[in-house]
Amino acid sequence: MDPYRYAFYLIPPYAISRQVAEIHHLLEKQFGLRAAERFQVHATIKGFFKKTPGPMQPLIDALDAVMQAQSAFLVASEALHRDEIGFGLDLSWLAGERNQPLYRFRQQVVDAVRPFIAPDCDFVAADLGVPFHPHITLAFRDIPESSYDLIVNWVRPALPAPEPFEARVFHLLRFHSRQWDGAWWRDLSWQVLRAWELTP
Repeated sequence: MDPYRYAFYLIPPYAISRQVAEIHHLLEKQFGLRAAERFQVHATIKGFFKKTPGPMQPLIDALDAVMQAQSAFLVASEALHRDEIGFGLDLSWLAGERNQPLYRFRQQVVDAVRPFIAPDCDFVAADLGVPFHPHITLAFRDIPESSYDLIVNWVRPALPAPEPFEARVFHLLRFHSRQWDGAWWRDLSWQVLRAWELTP
């Protein structure tokens, strides 16, 4: 099995990343939750995908073209995103309306990456087969169902303020796991392949 998967992430500003990293650390310290802390602090733009065989440079070139035509844009965490596997800072909205620049950017990234997604990619249904819900993950995968609400309520006082911030820094990453067909988050490691900073 191919041990690598790839993803494209928005990296929040330092202050927000620091606050979220502290939440990750304390959720491990206080509740034993480790899955979210295995990642960078990020918002997924294009989630895990298995790449077609061949060199990386054509994929990087395709993303370069998207990024060269893109300026920084505003996002905000105006709500808490919750689903059956976790929760995080919801970036879907800006000033109470759907954040159209973010959704348009996501589609451009998906269009650039799509030719490089392997036909047997095991994450297509999870990432492209469901509506896009941009968020900064606080906890996921290893939350005990019986403690879900307790943990959410415990975290709420530490959430970053909902003021907008610029989406400027983005990473293309390569992830490694020995068990992509199982509990891949337990031995996950990653490497930044390319970083971009958009102009204001």
